[in-house]
Amino acid sequence: MQLIIAEKSTAAETIAKNLAESRLRSEELGLVKFWFTKINGEDSVIVPLKGHIKDVRYPETFKKWEEATLNKLVDARLEYVPIALDNIEVINKFAKKADKVIIATDYDTEGESIGFEAIDVVKAANKNARFFRSVFSSLTAKELHEAFSDLKKPDKNLSDSADARREIDLMIGAVLTRFISLAAERLGNSFLSVGRVQTPTLTLIVDRDAERRAFKSQKYWRFTAIITSGKGSFTAESVEDKIFDEKIANSIRKIKDTKTANVKEAVKKVREVLPPKPFNTTGFLRSAAAIGFSVPNAMRIVQGLYMKGYVSYPRTDSEVYPPTLDLNEIVGELGKSPHYSKFTEEIKRAPLHPTKGKEAKDHPPIHPVMLPKEKLPAQDEKIFDLIARRFLATLSNPSKEELMNIKLNVGGKEFSAHGSRAIIPGWRNVYTYSKYEENILPELKNGDVVKIRSIDEIEDQTAPPPHYSQGGMMKVMEDSRLGTKATRPEILKKLMERRYISASRALIPSEMAFAVIENFKKISEDLTSPKLTAALEDEMKEIESGKKTKEEVVDDSRKMVKEILTKLISKRKEIKELMHKALLQQYIYGKCPKSGGNLRMIISKKSHKRFVGCADYPKCHFGMPLPQSGYIFISPQTCTKCGIHMIEWHAKESKRTYIFCVNPACKPKKEDLKQKKTAAAKAKKAEISISKNKE
Repeated sequence: MQLIIAEKSTAAETIAKNLAESRLRSEELGLVKFWFTKINGEDSVIVPLKGHIKDVRYPETFKKWEEATLNKLVDARLEYVPIALDNIEVINKFAKKADKVIIATDYDTEGESIGFEAIDVVKAANKNARFFRSVFSSLTAKELHEAFSDLKKPDKNLSDSADARREIDLMIGAVLTRFISLAAERLGNSFLSVGRVQTPTLTLIVDRDAERRAFKSQKYWRFTAIITSGKGSFTAESVEDKIFDEKIANSIRKIKDTKTANVKEAVKKVREVLPPKPFNTTGFLRSAAAIGFSVPNAMRIVQGLYMKGYVSYPRTDSEVYPPTLDLNEIVGELGKSPHYSKFTEEIKRAPLHPTKGKEAKDHPPIHPVMLPKEKLPAQDEKIFDLIARRFLATLSNPSKEELMNIKLNVGGKEFSAHGSRAIIPGWRNVYTYSKYEENILPELKNGDVVKIRSIDEIEDQTAPPPHYSQGGMMKVMEDSRLGTKATRPEILKKLMERRYISASRALIPSEMAFAVIENFKKISEDLTSPKLTAALEDEMKEIESGKKTKEEVVDDSRKMVKEILTKLISKRKEIKELMHKALLQQYIYGKCPKSGGNLRMIISKKSHKRFVGCADYPKCHFGMPLPQSGYIFISPQTCTKCGIHMIEWHAKESKRTYIFCVNPACKPKKEDLKQKKTAAAKAKKAEISISKNKE
């Protein structure tokens, strides 16, 4: 009998259904469901895991958080403790009978580590079992048949690389998290988290916000001209884009009454815009974030689609389709859907020449493999559509666009206008997630005289660099070699859960984040810089290739942590004061609009209800209501109307975090909402009327 071990239940079921050669039946033991059938002529049982079935932990003797044990914590030997007991029981049930064991977990370092956890369980029960590895990038019947017909050996080096990462991350996280939490006296659920990848990532976010805080805006002027001609109207701008010198601004103000302009130059050219590259993990997450998904949520959804066999493996660095991937087959599959058939028919008319980016020898780019067999939830459907349209776009024709540049002489000053229009949309037709706005200019030629309707002056201020977005942070982390394609979304999720950053699209750090990073920068640039993490990732690669052992790499990290800890202990008093100061700031919503005192959360002694109240009570009675259930955190984001910190509210039964201002003055009044609805209804009626007239 052969025992096939999959990473999760959904994947196990998909493998069983796609490879079954006889009647497929299932049984359950506890909460674990498994399947029986014949595969490649052999009696087979397919059992699932729940990801890792063993957890890396410190011995129980280190359970209590004490400063006296921190140095011992660095040298402690870690334990691999069974956690998924139901799954282990199922493996044991069949291990004794199995002469052949096939590991069918995800093919990456993490999947290999999970596979070797299962191998250890089988070996304890059956010393004679033979072990094999199936390697696949999607759960389609075709690819699974190929993978199970060409089995490989499990790769211990790959597994050791993942385990080294787990052990180092636990050691750094446990030692430094305990130190900073003990110093700040933040224990229990309020502990302050520190991590090998998490801390340099947070440093980048904090540094960007520090740059914004230190930014000094400058006043500048811009001038635009509304131009009219018999062939149409358009807007031109002074070629002096941002004018900081008021003398130059005054020289343009003198021509504001000019009524005509001469066309100095009108140039047209056609450019070809190549289709986008195939999706690697970072590219996919950035595009998903651009259409409203949080990075962790997008990763969760695409992983679920993969487990059901609808898309390929979502953790990949490659942007090149391998020659073994049957692109025509996927195009044919998508062509069965009315959403894509129009585009697939056009793609089939010519040989396929997909776009290419960087090549990596792991998994192919993320692509669709099968149309969903059931009605997907709205978010899942949108992610599948994003992946399907991106795939079709990579096989589509380039778009052709006409660019037009017009230079004007306006009273001796040069103004210009830039226009574009699509001649052949090409790939833009299918990839509707790429924004393109036409700006069509009238047909003008050199020497034409046009009228000036007005010359307008715009006064503005320079803006600080924007906060990192979730999608943008994925790219920054990749470029800085922070984390892996598998762990980056989880790092952002952890920073949000620990309240270091706002759970919004813009990554805004809290005061506590500033305090933690400021402390570690003083003590160890290694911990806050991406360089250390990048160097450790290089060592993980050396484990994969067999050049270094897991033990060597972990021991090197122990020495580094000891050095950092010694420096931290020497400055404990200074760190404690800084952390306490940040903690006080963390609980302030802002200034009271009536008295100027600090606004804080207050829990009534009589009713036990919570609300925001002024520290100047009883002189000041200003207050704001708060939700009475769920978890509330003060967001680093401030309200654009009143300047008070918004709250991040997480309902007990909900997966979502809601961010809003609790100031009643900022909420739109019912009358305003009614007026808006009335105006919207009138606009809709007018739109329908215009549409009918055109017809």
